[in-house]
Amino acid sequence: MNDPALIKDMLRHQGDFMAYLMAMVRDLDAAEEIFQNAAVVIMQHSTAAEGPIRDFRAWAKEIVRRQALHYIRARGRAARCPPTEPELLEQIDRAFSDDATDMVQRQRELDALKDCAGRLPDVQRTMVAMRYEGRGSFDAIGAAVGRTGAAVQRALSRTRRMLHDCVQSKLARPQGTTS
Repeated sequence: MNDPALIKDMLRHQGDFMAYLMAMVRDLDAAEEIFQNAAVVIMQHSTAAEGPIRDFRAWAKEIVRRQALHYIRARGRAARCPPTEPELLEQIDRAFSDDATDMVQRQRELDALKDCAGRLPDVQRTMVAMRYEGRGSFDAIGAAVGRTGAAVQRALSRTRRMLHDCVQSKLARPQGTTS
């Protein structure tokens, strides 16, 4: 019931699920309540699942969706409010599915960038880390690596161009090929 991998998956997709719920119910408190209920159902169903869950995001999203629909129906009965239009719910569902495709593409881009950055010489990798992770100024980076601020700026410009070309080259290859 307390599977660490399942909890990690839930936390990784929590933002996506909350955005999905907010689009459906337009109420933060309700979205949080639905998400919590869905998390409980996901934990319960995961122990009953036969074998590993292949696409956690799609599987969990369906549970989240059903919990949201249950909430919407109950709210409509309790408040005598008309339910959210099915067409709107379908559009939200499609947008969420399209986002999954985008997420796969972003992951490919991130993997390519990590690989390309890993191939950089140590000095270039250090400058990139200081600039983008540490938010260092060109002058501060220059002082650390023994260059002028202007030289660091030019070097980072060339490095960004190299990384861009490397990533584009990797993305142009069919998936599954290496080097």
